Amino acid sequence: MQPMNPLTRKTRLRQFVIAAGLATVELTGHAATTAADHAFVSASLKRTMPYRVILPVGYASGTARYPVLYLLHGYSGAFGNWTDHTQVAEYAATHALIIVMPEGANSWYVDGANGEAWETYLTRDLITEIDTTLRTKNTRADRMIAGLSMGGYGAIKAGLKHPELYALAASFSGALDITRPGDVFKGERKPDVMAIFGPAGSKARAANDVFALAAAADPATSPYFWIGCGTNDPWLEPNREMARALKTRGLAYEYHERPGGHEWTFWDWAIKSLLADPHVPAK
Repeated sequence: MQPMNPLTRKTRLRQFVIAAGLATVELTGHAATTAADHAFVSASLKRTMPYRVILPVGYASGTARYPVLYLLHGYSGAFGNWTDHTQVAEYAATHALIIVMPEGANSWYVDGANGEAWETYLTRDLITEIDTTLRTKNTRADRMIAGLSMGGYGAIKAGLKHPELYALAASFSGALDITRPGDVFKGERKPDVMAIFGPAGSKARAANDVFALAAAADPATSPYFWIGCGTNDPWLEPNREMARALKTRGLAYEYHERPGGHEWTFWDWAIKSLLADPHVPAK
């Protein structure tokens, strides 16, 4: 789903935690934005979790508070992928917002059948950490979530299950059918996916089926949804189906298709396009 070896991801994560602990590590600057790594102890996961943050131009010298975009990585990826493989830090220079890229491992951002509470970590622990340590606008209207592939699924799921938290939820090439038998990823053949979702018909699958969640969503309280997928992407049909589901339910959304596959070229275009969208705060 994402061009990175799982061993590489685990090694990088382990090296970061050993080297940084709970410290802040300055990495780089892009077009007057600042990207830095941080870590905190998640109460839900009971472990130290790293994340990368892009701070807006003028953050260090000012006192203003900013909206937040949470940006999720894909399966076999890691929290540093977005700045490593796209120009998101440069695109962010023209936007007055904080971008937070958390570690999600291969969790699907789910409170799983295996007892791992990754959804709670994402929607409670991480938000508390960010709102406590950074100058955020701590309101639903100023909080957004987006992601690619597994992260696209996680972002849409978070928006549907926690509409009180997010004003916008965006998916790029989302693996939206992961809870279904015969999904594109063939999750039923993968022990880690089965441990998270359980067998067909399980409570975990039912609770995290984004199509069922969309069918039951309240248009009056749901976030705005932004969906994009490449026309050569194996997940094209599930993404088209999600667009139809959102339309049928009367939820506010936009859907984008363009040439491209399940690849960083498309995801670079997608994050650039999302940041340019009028639903996202800009200078």
